[in-house]
Amino acid sequence: MKLKTLTAAVAFALSTAGMSAVAQDYSSGSGAEGQGQQQQQQSQGQGMGAPEKQQNADFSDEELQNFVELQDKIGDVREDYVSQIESAESEDKARELQQKAQTEMVEVIEDEGMTVEEYNAIAVAYNSNPEIQERVDEMSE
Repeated sequence: MKLKTLTAAVAFALSTAGMSAVAQDYSSGSGAEGQGQQQQQQSQGQGMGAPEKQQNADFSDEELQNFVELQDKIGDVREDYVSQIESAESEDKARELQQKAQTEMVEVIEDEGMTVEEYNAIAVAYNSNPEIQERVDEMSE
């Protein structure tokens, strides 16, 4: 599921404080093993910076639609940076590119009127709540 992989990767990248975690996101690709690690790490850090709203997953249709619309924009940012990061000449250069990518993703989210915490809460709910996943998938068709 492309949307599920993207939301897990982006939520993980945006919720981590350490750039090494973002590096893992970019280097692990979209394979099942990498996705499982991302989801496991994401679920371990669910409380970090995400509002309580993620617990009850009571999101409006407007919030979920905004989340759906952000997927392509965030995917574009990620695609712009993945090959650059993978071919970076040094860890420092890769870290710098990761920081730029993360900053751009945050700007994309905030430009659409959503906070990173709100985005992450929906991403976590999408990956853990079948009802939210179904609503989002219907909106993205």
